[in-house]
Amino acid sequence: MVRTKVEIKRIEDKAKRHTTFTKRRQGLFKKTKELVKRCDAEAAVITFSLAGNIFAFGHPSVDNVVNRYIAAMSGPELGEVVPVHEEAEDAVIGTNEDEETLGLEVPLDDMGMTELEELDRTMTEMKKKVVDKIDGIISCSKN
Repeated sequence: MVRTKVEIKRIEDKAKRHTTFTKRRQGLFKKTKELVKRCDAEAAVITFSLAGNIFAFGHPSVDNVVNRYIAAMSGPELGEVVPVHEEAEDAVIGTNEDEETLGLEVPLDDMGMTELEELDRTMTEMKKKVVDKIDGIISCSKN
């Protein structure tokens, strides 16, 4: 049996697009898990759905992989671990069926313009605090 090549294009039907996203996301996480097991690698995958949900898979954890990446891009030695800011950990409000997959649900469709602007301001402030914390840790580790 020969597989036919599927043309990659946007799925117009919203329900079909959501179903495809869910199935492909699960497949992506499964392949990442297989890569981690077979190659003894560290990996993280973060996806954002159109509904505003965040799904993440990471080994040993998403935080460890992201912190290692940030540390490598900031200049310290490769592999240095930077602790995650507490406010960022508080943002995770639910878990998916897979223990290693975390979901963050933000009902963006129900928000008005002022609420969205407030969310944007809050997220910008949180990001600044995380970056400041990371910069402080990096400068302390260099001394």
